[in-house]
Amino acid sequence: MTDLPGLRAPILAPARPAPGLPRRLMLAAPALLLARPLRAEAAVLRVVSPWEFSSPDPVETGYVLRRLGIAETLVGVRPDGTLRGLLAESWSVEPDRLTWRFRLREARFHDGTPVTAPLVVRTLERVRPLAESLSAIPLAALWAEGEREVVFRTETPFAPLPGCLTDYAGIILAPSAYDAEGRPQRPVATGPFRVTALDGIRGIEAEAFPEYWGAPPAVRRLAYSAVPLGETRARLAEAGEADIAFTLLPQAAERIQASGRARILSATIPRPRMIVMNLRRPPFADVRVRRALSLAIDREGLAAAILRHPASSATQLLPPVLSGWHDPDLPPLRRNPAEARRLLDEAGWAPGADGIRHKDGQRLAAAMMVPSNRPEIPVMAQAIQAQWRAVGAEITVRPGPSGALPGAIRDGSMECSLLARTYVNVPDPIGTIIPDFTGDRQLWSSPGFDNPEMLDLTRAYLGSFAEAERAPLRRRIAAILQSELPVIPVSWFEHNVAVSPRVALSSVVLDPFEQDYGAAGLRWA
Repeated sequence: MTDLPGLRAPILAPARPAPGLPRRLMLAAPALLLARPLRAEAAVLRVVSPWEFSSPDPVETGYVLRRLGIAETLVGVRPDGTLRGLLAESWSVEPDRLTWRFRLREARFHDGTPVTAPLVVRTLERVRPLAESLSAIPLAALWAEGEREVVFRTETPFAPLPGCLTDYAGIILAPSAYDAEGRPQRPVATGPFRVTALDGIRGIEAEAFPEYWGAPPAVRRLAYSAVPLGETRARLAEAGEADIAFTLLPQAAERIQASGRARILSATIPRPRMIVMNLRRPPFADVRVRRALSLAIDREGLAAAILRHPASSATQLLPPVLSGWHDPDLPPLRRNPAEARRLLDEAGWAPGADGIRHKDGQRLAAAMMVPSNRPEIPVMAQAIQAQWRAVGAEITVRPGPSGALPGAIRDGSMECSLLARTYVNVPDPIGTIIPDFTGDRQLWSSPGFDNPEMLDLTRAYLGSFAEAERAPLRRRIAAILQSELPVIPVSWFEHNVAVSPRVALSSVVLDPFEQDYGAAGLRWA
């Protein structure tokens, strides 16, 4: 048995380490092994979602720790989109609009050591170049003043800076979380729950942290299981083996609700299902082809038949829940196969003998990568396969792990992919729009999009502190995305959650920003 710094409970090391974690973090907790049901002890809150804790590095899987209430960033976001202080109790920007000061609250890590400004600065300096939204900050300098104040100075005015600090990669870990080379090894953080055991990449046990700076959780113990298969999550909820199960298919949610064994809560969230394409390669480099392929898609049919939620059909990239970024005056995305064929003719793609178009000796064909951990997406991809073939485009659907996609985008091997992409890694979608549509380091978007006006608009938006100036900039950005289609929106995501009768339904809050599962606020029924 081994005691790890920051983990109070003794832990058994398994004979064979799981991939992605050091051997000393491979912990055998039989209650969390997915070959067996989650244990049904009355005092343990059993949480199930698709997301594996596959790396101890916050840049990779910090979102798991944040959603469970184990780790915290400086700033958080409420379900209504307003910012709230977490480890930072307050912040302000000086008249130069370049210098920001964040006052830290008095907080302790799970190993009892205090949170200090120099430690926060070291953490942010490490992760900032690697983190999607933090790296967007035009940082000139970052330093600590005393033990309680963190100061940022930007090269240019950057109004969304506090929102960028909600990026999950910026969770603050204790010094004991790192090895001698400064690499994160164990989740010793500051949240209302502290980790007591890990089971490979799929299980986490935690208990309420008695020295937490905020209100103590009503639930004292938590057991989390990562269950990638949606049907398995649904069956755990139906069998009473999960108290709260996230990211359920609509069909499963209907079945669970009808069974009466759990209650279903749903919310539309800013996570569109969309097609990303390699815009550096034909045929997707031609906007006429992208528009044609968009016109070939029956979004309403997909939403009704597969998602069982007609209102999730995407008329533009972002849903109405993001009122500032959803423009109801934009002409909606629609289906028009005849117009799709006309555009492909105009672009020089002629029908072949087998019905598939060709140009300059190249077929209008591509492999479509799809994540297998979202079971509705491969089914949607097969429907789109038939709809595109009807206008002369051929795709081969290739399901696989979602983690393979960023590498394929980086090395240029990705041709196209149907995926689900959140636009609220930080509360303001600009934090995701910038890397997706103005940068050259895309992780979950179409590489090769080059629009100088988009770059100018985002720069103006970042430097504006007045809503009257920012609103028309948002509308123009949305219009460019609708016209140029660097990604092709298909549907908006309906987040379905099953809640067991053991949990008071009134205590469950669905976070449209997907930053917090709300475990610390849950109460037993």
